[in-house]
Amino acid sequence: MKMRVFERIAGVVALIAVIAAWIIGGFGSQKDLSASLKRALPMASRFEPAGDGIYAGHADLLGGLDLVVGYVTITRTSGYGGPMQVAVGLNRFGKLAGVSVVEHKETPPFYNRIKIDDYIDKLVGKPHSDNFTPGDDIDAVSGATVTLTALTTAVRRGGDRLASEALGLEVSRSEIGNSHIGFPELVLILLFAASFLTYSRPLGDRPKARKIFSWVTRLAGLALIGFVLTIPLSIININSLLIGYAPDWGVSNYWYLMIVGALLPLILVNKDVYCQCICPFGAAQDLLKAGAGERKFVPPKRAVIALRWVQRALALTAIVTGLLYRNPARLDYEVFGTFFTLTGTVVQLALLGVVLIASLFLVRPWCGFLCPLRAVSDYVRMLRLWGLETARRLAAESKA
Repeated sequence: MKMRVFERIAGVVALIAVIAAWIIGGFGSQKDLSASLKRALPMASRFEPAGDGIYAGHADLLGGLDLVVGYVTITRTSGYGGPMQVAVGLNRFGKLAGVSVVEHKETPPFYNRIKIDDYIDKLVGKPHSDNFTPGDDIDAVSGATVTLTALTTAVRRGGDRLASEALGLEVSRSEIGNSHIGFPELVLILLFAASFLTYSRPLGDRPKARKIFSWVTRLAGLALIGFVLTIPLSIININSLLIGYAPDWGVSNYWYLMIVGALLPLILVNKDVYCQCICPFGAAQDLLKAGAGERKFVPPKRAVIALRWVQRALALTAIVTGLLYRNPARLDYEVFGTFFTLTGTVVQLALLGVVLIASLFLVRPWCGFLCPLRAVSDYVRMLRLWGLETARRLAAESKA
């Protein structure tokens, strides 16, 4: 009982810290756009406002002549970690003069690996009506789809706006999105549906069948979400939600399906479906433990409790830091991205090595003692139980 009271006090303190960080983080400084405007329209020597969010690029010619060489606008789209601001420039003939990423919220090691500048160079010179489809060489980078889709969406939007409002050109196409259910969304829907079957009554009465079916869903999550899509659920997604970043519906259907599929069962029926049945890194740890055979180590109870509180403290620090800096990926220590893409900081690589070795002796050491998503699910469960108990007490008091 004392532990439950302590957890609720700690939960209230955590909530206050999150709210305070959200408020303080709202007073951020404005970005200096001059360098981004120049990269988007290199031939311009100065820029002047030419409408709502549109800048005219001027070049000073010999004899004091002034020539408008093109226009630039700043477009905002949604990347994996949050909003991405992109400066898009068109020359006077409606061709792409340049692109500059003003600000992004992607994790730095992965973003740098994509070599976004190399891709941007391939876009320059194309007409505004081009679809700017990511090249095959860039798509080959594991997990780059979301980031590159955000970039190309921004280029299309910015180019079409400049062509229509600044250059007076005809723009016939409508917004290109992903409003249909594509392969990534279909994978998520099927995995969540299959995971619910592991909790169903027919499988619940057959432990062996339930175990087999559970392994099938975990291995499918490992293969499809881990190695094929490389877009697992992350504390970055939770931070984006708390900050208030709402990706465009139709462009980021996968993001919405992942958040709803993970949180809704936890809130409604107290089932952590994603972590138990879908999480690709959880499945990887399970495979290591199964391959190690009977090797087993049971940590002391006090050590387990202490590590759980360390886990919660780390998760709270990651959330508060993300809110303060308005960057969901500001403090990213998760290692599953490092595992599937071999990309990460020195700390993440070292931590991954420790976790993989520990997985030979412990059941899901990352999930149990370090994963920030486990801390978030514990917090949601605590609030859920507290709310149910309060509702029952109020109902009993009203009857009395």
